[in-house]
Amino acid sequence: MTAQNQLVSHFLSHRNVTIELAQKIGREHYDYKPAETSMSAQELVKHMVYSFLMFANVINDGNGSAIQNKPNEESETDLVKLAETCTEKTAIILSQLTEEQLNREIDLTASFGRKITGAALLQLAMEHEIHHKGNLFVYVREMGHTELPFYQQKS
Repeated sequence: MTAQNQLVSHFLSHRNVTIELAQKIGREHYDYKPAETSMSAQELVKHMVYSFLMFANVINDGNGSAIQNKPNEESETDLVKLAETCTEKTAIILSQLTEEQLNREIDLTASFGRKITGAALLQLAMEHEIHHKGNLFVYVREMGHTELPFYQQKS
């Protein structure tokens, strides 16, 4: 398995669970918030899928200032379709990343206060996804769902 295929496989092992969770959120729960200061369920899913896509674009382009530019939002209002579209776009970028791009230092001092490599930014993107996926589990449980997906990394 190539390094790019491993990146995509690892990404999808987490993202597919995110999509399964999004499938449990009916439109009537898009505005659900577990607390007043929380993002709504819809905002959380959008934040997750657009953030990883943005991080992948930054690694691909090597332009740290692009971290402030979130990807163009899709006109799609269905969370699952939106998540699938962003996932496909992200997977394509990840499958084409080179060792040079992963090893390249990206200036993120304006947003993160330091320069980091593409590989380190990819790790941050993955940890961001995992963190918010945990939040999403809580949302979905509070909506009454008990049959929830389980993370399984494919070898």
